[in-house]
Amino acid sequence: MFNPNYYSLALKKIPKRYLLVNILSRRMRQLQKGSEPLVQIEEGNSISNADIALKEIVEEKLVINEPEVPEVKRKKSPRKSK
Repeated sequence: MFNPNYYSLALKKIPKRYLLVNILSRRMRQLQKGSEPLVQIEEGNSISNADIALKEIVEEKLVINEPEVPEVKRKKSPRKSK
């Protein structure tokens, strides 16, 4: 589980809840596979990967690039005359 205080602070940085959860889970996997934390962790303090990732978001150590959504143009179908 994660620290609810870190989560609420991270929501202020990334207000889109689903985007935050996606970034959080992706970063947690990276940490699980051995990536170094981008924030200072006190020695002897056991902190979960979720809290590390949330702390990185709060301290703006992660760069989040939202993809641009292309505009969909619909072709107008010829109208049949009556």
